[in-house]
Amino acid sequence: MRQDLPGICRRCLGRAFAMIGSGTTNIERGNIALTKFENKNQNFEIVEESNCSICSGIFLRLMDYCEQLSLMSKDYEFNSFLIGSRFPEEILKLEEQIQQSIEGSNGESIRKEFNRELGKAFESYSPKSTNFNSPEITFIIDTNFDSIKLQVKSLFIYGTYRKLIRNIPQTRWIKYSEITDSVESIIGNVICPMSSGHEFFLHGAGREDIDVRMLGNGREFVIEITDPHKRTIDLKYAEETINNLGKGVEVHDLSFADKQKVVEVKSERNNKTYVARIRNGDSIFDRKLLERSLESVTGKAIYQRTPLRVAESRSDAIRDRRILEAVLLYVNGSEATVEITAEAGTYIKEFINGDGGRTKGSLSEVYGNNLDVLELDVIKIHRGA
Repeated sequence: MRQDLPGICRRCLGRAFAMIGSGTTNIERGNIALTKFENKNQNFEIVEESNCSICSGIFLRLMDYCEQLSLMSKDYEFNSFLIGSRFPEEILKLEEQIQQSIEGSNGESIRKEFNRELGKAFESYSPKSTNFNSPEITFIIDTNFDSIKLQVKSLFIYGTYRKLIRNIPQTRWIKYSEITDSVESIIGNVICPMSSGHEFFLHGAGREDIDVRMLGNGREFVIEITDPHKRTIDLKYAEETINNLGKGVEVHDLSFADKQKVVEVKSERNNKTYVARIRNGDSIFDRKLLERSLESVTGKAIYQRTPLRVAESRSDAIRDRRILEAVLLYVNGSEATVEITAEAGTYIKEFINGDGGRTKGSLSEVYGNNLDVLELDVIKIHRGA
């Protein structure tokens, strides 16, 4: 081999013609291409694969890689996989220069062929199958350092939860570090060990305040388990275990989901029905005035500036929301219970107390006195409405 010319193998030569025709391997293409270069000057020489300046014989080691992939993933339950790889930049540039001098832009990269061939080899080696869209495990081979990294797809489980007691946050917030439980931890601390996962995150269709109960048909959620070693867990048993903890959180209709379900759940905008126990300061409620006030706000739009209690974490904006229905359920002296159905995104507490005038058209404004919310419950989420 001339010292000033890079040596490439028949396989790497054949990749320069990979986009021309089908049903032929790159080695076969390389053999055919050799006739094209007979007795012609060329900027490379043909060598054996083990001496190739591009592939260095890496395709001769596919079975060795299969053994390594199998060993690294032996503790994981999975059915689908994908191969990815990284090659040194100088190798990719050399390959591109040679291919450009031979056949222009009709070639494929060594990375693409390596991913394909190793994928085919591992399918033959194991009972797993390649999945290009949503593999459960992705193997990344760094050929520069001859190392392999696993990327494990998260496990997603969909369901609905009901929060039957107050003062439990939805997620594990540092703000409430003195509170040991959350909806997220109660669910995740059961499901994560069942899947031998590393960590868990709850994605909810909105959230209720820490002091608000979530009753009725429950709130949709997806619990995400990262780095799961097991995927076929008993969801019925998980549901029963969570519901029998006696921690004030119930889950229902658990089912396996995917990442797209997280997007769907978090983008939902559903109307909701609430029951609120309210107080008229130290004054006795005027029942008829309260009934007229509730009738007056029904079907009307209100205008809410971002409440002071969440102003630090949310952008300051004015939102218009509609009160769909507001009725009186019970009144006794200075306290009353009302049922309110409102559009998604309505701040119900602020609709009732007016938030110091930041909510226009509030129940306090219409009634003519400052009303306080003593207790608030979500009793129905109108999904699909």
